[in-house]
Amino acid sequence: MTPKDPTSPSEIQILQQNILNALSSAPGDFTTQCEQLKDFLTENKKESCKIILYSLVQLKFTQDNACEHWDAIVTHAKSLQNKLVRPVGLTTAACDYFSTIQPRLDNPKLIEFARFEETLKSAHQDFLTGLLSRGAFQNLFEQEISRAKRHKRNTTLIFFDLDNFKNINDEYGHLAGDEALKQVGEIFSHSKRKEDIACRFGGDEFVILLPETNKFMGLLVGKKLHDRINKLTINIKGTDVPVSCSAGLASFPLDSETSKGLTDCADRALYQAKSRGKHAISLFSEEKRTFTRIELKRDVKIRSLSIEETEDSSKCNNISEGGILITCSSSFDIGTRIELLIPLQDKTSMTVIGSVVRVEKFDTNLYDIGLSFLSLNSSVKSTETIAEYVLQQLA
Repeated sequence: MTPKDPTSPSEIQILQQNILNALSSAPGDFTTQCEQLKDFLTENKKESCKIILYSLVQLKFTQDNACEHWDAIVTHAKSLQNKLVRPVGLTTAACDYFSTIQPRLDNPKLIEFARFEETLKSAHQDFLTGLLSRGAFQNLFEQEISRAKRHKRNTTLIFFDLDNFKNINDEYGHLAGDEALKQVGEIFSHSKRKEDIACRFGGDEFVILLPETNKFMGLLVGKKLHDRINKLTINIKGTDVPVSCSAGLASFPLDSETSKGLTDCADRALYQAKSRGKHAISLFSEEKRTFTRIELKRDVKIRSLSIEETEDSSKCNNISEGGILITCSSSFDIGTRIELLIPLQDKTSMTVIGSVVRVEKFDTNLYDIGLSFLSLNSSVKSTETIAEYVLQQLA
């Protein structure tokens, strides 16, 4: 797996909170404050300096300029402390530095760190669910897309929308609706990975951004969240009220290379899920297919289960909830039952049985064979369950 960028949006958020805590530890003593900040400055000085200066005086600098100013402020704090013969805090030193030495502040206003944190939190956090607000999410979203472009990495966005949420409000009241939103927010908070970015997008809509996650893995994450939300019930005055959702998924750069384009694609996929009868999760695709295909490249062995059994090697091309597409050198009649032996990462294999529904020949004497799922290891027979199980095993 590709190493994580030390300045991913989610990690910057955590770093920002840690720095605020460090600055609050001894507000009138820059020596103690610098000691508390030492680890962050050692690990990631450039980003830490940017955050420190913004926290102290709400000024934004490039990483290099921030480091220069930070070093100068520390020197200035020492000078002030010697002249005044008493401890001086970083806020005092920074305000004096940017007012007299490097004038950037005409009429600075001081604010308690606790109040600053409260204001920052309210601007970044949805008051009901505790997830990111839409504005804060959009800022991190843009950063993540830029980072994904820079490092040529995948990123997946999933839109969730609660089904029939208006009915809950109308029948049980807005407090019931608020409770449903809170509990859905808790599912996102407790289920997401550290690097994932979750947000209440507005009303009964939620989004989650999965950095360094392709469409294949994004579907697995999305299905887990989707299943947990669809199992949720809230108790209102002794009545269990079920909660369910629909979801749409799109990936960068496969579906779009911009944040707006990716949002539009995920929203269109959500609409497709709603049109399928709700309670579903759909992948964005320009193709007008009943099931969206996911690329899946894997060598497999196949065996015809017809009267004259034949064995051959094949390559898997893609998979959907309805079946699987393979390429091989043999042709099969429509309706032929075929057994596929798919190797797994732990050197075991999985047996899937399908029925041939499409055969297409290429000039290279190879055939594309489309199979509709019949069973998995001769037991499971739900096509959606088979596809999901295959994806999980190959992840």
